[in-house]
Amino acid sequence: MPWIHGGLKRLVQLAAAGLVLGLCNAAAAAPVDMAIVVSFDRSESVDQQDAKIQIDGLIFALRHPKFLTAVQSGRLGRIAVSVVTWSSFGKHDVILPWTQIATGADAERASTVLLRDLDRQLTAVHGSQTDVAFGIHIATKQLEVLPWETDRQLINMVGDGRSNIGQVAVVDRDVALDRGITINALISAQGSAIRVLSAYFREEVIGGPSAFVQITKNNGDFAQAMLRKMLLEMSQHQASRRRG
Repeated sequence: MPWIHGGLKRLVQLAAAGLVLGLCNAAAAAPVDMAIVVSFDRSESVDQQDAKIQIDGLIFALRHPKFLTAVQSGRLGRIAVSVVTWSSFGKHDVILPWTQIATGADAERASTVLLRDLDRQLTAVHGSQTDVAFGIHIATKQLEVLPWETDRQLINMVGDGRSNIGQVAVVDRDVALDRGITINALISAQGSAIRVLSAYFREEVIGGPSAFVQITKNNGDFAQAMLRKMLLEMSQHQASRRRG
């Protein structure tokens, strides 16, 4: 079946990319301060322009000097990042395999992988509906294959809508929380939708120590919002370690 062959080809490509990224990291076998899965909604409400702005925003954050300073301020001075996309009916993808980031060169390699795959990402066929529980599930599964030890695991749910198919998000949210994973969210909303969507994510999606929802009201603010979110997550973890 064509989709099976395509999936196998994609798996081989990702394995190769993961190997390259792993070999490029000088501390590839070392533990990390934290592991972050960025989990992007790719249902019908997220068009190609939105998707590109989101990937560009993540790359902006990874390349920003403040991001690198925050990473290197951690006890170990390195974190792990992976990126997944999802929609519904089992449609998902891993667009950045697990990658350690400790230097600007590491961040640039991760950004290059995201950029190199951008055209395929924008034309990939996802389900039309939004299954937020599935997005949490895929991110949790990605954390299960994290190749390094860490005492802080995070899922960053990024989206612009509530579930309209699948089981309620709290089911998979609670599974993740039971495994010690914290779930935060970055949501895009305007007008009255801000209150409705932020309430949904606070009540049914996020959870764990210091969990929070970051809101962006327009695409122009997305990159800065992603940077603020990742900086806050790292500073929260460093503060909790100092208190501990």
